[in-house]
Amino acid sequence: MRKLILIASFAALGLTSPAVAHPEDEGMSMPRGPSTTELAQEAVNNLVAQKKLPASWTSAKMTKFDFREKNGGQYVLTYENAKVKEVAKRKLFVVLTTDGKLVSAGHKLV
Repeated sequence: MRKLILIASFAALGLTSPAVAHPEDEGMSMPRGPSTTELAQEAVNNLVAQKKLPASWTSAKMTKFDFREKNGGQYVLTYENAKVKEVAKRKLFVVLTTDGKLVSAGHKLV
C-alpha cells in the first residue's frame, strides 16, 4: 500500500511540474524579416525608381506565386499591370532566391 501511495504522489507531482507545460513562451516571438512578397514588391519599386519600369508598376497586382527547383530553388512571383498598353509587357516575372535575393525581373520567364 505504501508503494501505491508513493507512486500516486509522484505521478501527481509530475503532472503539476513545469516540465509538462509548453516550453516556448508564446508572448516572446522572434522578429521576422520581410516576406517574399514584400521583397518582390521592393524589387519592383527599385526598378521603377531606377526608371527601368514605368511608374504604374508600383500598383501592379501580384497574380501568381510559384516555386521552381532551378539553381537550388527559386520563387517566381508574377505581376500583372493592366495599365500597360503592349500586351506582351503586361506581365512581369520577378525571380528571387529562397533567401530573398533578386535573381531577375523581366517580361519573359527565363
